[in-house]
Amino acid sequence: MLRSSALALGGLLLVACSSTSTNGASGASPDGGPTGGGSGGAPQTVKAAEAEPNNDAAGAQDLGSAADSTTFVVTGELASGGNDGTSYTGDWDVFALTLGAAGKLDVSVDWQGAADVDVAIFDGSQKQLAADGATSKPASASVGSVSGKVLVGLFSKDQSAAYTLTITYTKAGSGGGGGGGGGGGTCPTTPVEPAAPASGCEITLSTAVCSTADVTGGKSFELAWSTNTTFCEGPHKLQIGGDPPSSWSGGNAVEISVSSQPPDARAGMTRNIGGYFNINAQDLAGLTSSSGVYYYRVLSFYGSASEVRAFKVVK
Repeated sequence: MLRSSALALGGLLLVACSSTSTNGASGASPDGGPTGGGSGGAPQTVKAAEAEPNNDAAGAQDLGSAADSTTFVVTGELASGGNDGTSYTGDWDVFALTLGAAGKLDVSVDWQGAADVDVAIFDGSQKQLAADGATSKPASASVGSVSGKVLVGLFSKDQSAAYTLTITYTKAGSGGGGGGGGGGGTCPTTPVEPAAPASGCEITLSTAVCSTADVTGGKSFELAWSTNTTFCEGPHKLQIGGDPPSSWSGGNAVEISVSSQPPDARAGMTRNIGGYFNINAQDLAGLTSSSGVYYYRVLSFYGSASEVRAFKVVK
């Protein structure tokens, strides 16, 4: 496994293999949808499917432009992975977008299987701005302020991987932010509420913070948790809320009871051990989130509570 710093070598490889990009904004997203947020209102989500060839900066797949806060969600597959110890040797997937004004850019990629996927953000001159070369998923990188043309590159160090890439642009002054507030398309990486153990029971959430739950087309997404095996009796209660969190008390939240049961395609739970529940679009149908950010926590029978953790939803 390469060290995180090796991602910079992948970035240099991308530059070395590419001429200055002449990709112009097409005015439409790859799937024929709109390309940016409208003036005012809720942040817009643009969905696209990855299309080859998009293996370097010159051939980057153009996702279009964003004049206001916009989230781009791309589904695709890295056809191959590999490295020779100093640089990447497999499939690059490179995407381009144009930001109309300065703003924050958050990039996250989640994938299926055991591959080790890296992500990097480059400016229009192909200078690397941020990267994540760690082994855990999702891989994520952020730039506090950027405008104009931006490139996002993905690579797997070892094997092919189907992935969901989420690029969130929050225009400066549009109200995005981290912490517990949510909103603006920015996914808070710190708990909205801390864990509250009770009766000796500690519940730990297993699903990575700010993972992207793609529940389109009948797909499901696993929310999982574990316990410290002490007085963590069931049924466990999975609570999911929309954004902002202040809307939960007004009914923008659901609670799903998960009793002890053998694992199946929908759920599984062993008292004092932990469990999981595969959510789908119907489970979230009654919830609203202008940012695409949702939150979840788990309660035990005796009232112990996990932290409240954020995740993103595409539905």
